[in-house]
Amino acid sequence: TQVYVINADGTGLQRLTNSDSIDTEPQYSPDGQSIYFTSDRSGGPQTYRMSANGGEPQRITFDGDYNISPRISPDGKTLAFISRREGKFQLYVLDLASHQDQRLSDTVKDESPSFAPNGKYIMYATETANRGTIEEVPIDGQIKHSWTTQSGDIREPTWGPFIK
Repeated sequence: TQVYVINADGTGLQRLTNSDSIDTEPQYSPDGQSIYFTSDRSGGPQTYRMSANGGEPQRITFDGDYNISPRISPDGKTLAFISRREGKFQLYVLDLASHQDQRLSDTVKDESPSFAPNGKYIMYATETANRGTIEEVPIDGQIKHSWTTQSGDIREPTWGPFIK
């Protein structure tokens, strides 16, 4: 699996990665200049960044042996991702300037992080009492909110646009 780009009209197909690795989950940076993606080119899944025009990818995540689902904040300064450490899949954020990461969740089966349009909150799917739930946390990790339903699971959260 590789990363490709294509124009909205179906023209201009361009392959950006070319390796024996599995490259998935691409996401453009807010300025459109870079693409963040998950790749196993270093042995286990990690986050990489490359120019939106192609070129050599640079590894972004180093702590943890399994880092997936990279999501870049609207200001391009923070990366949210899911990291497996000590057997737990948890939400982390990485300050791209300082390279310091911080765990934001205390659950163990987190997935699908999604930044709010204002960049101040992250919503993610997790499991609580064997049920799929959604949690929201500010990027400083201080206060968490949970949403559940009486039946069924909740998965794959995303934010709608702010209406002015």
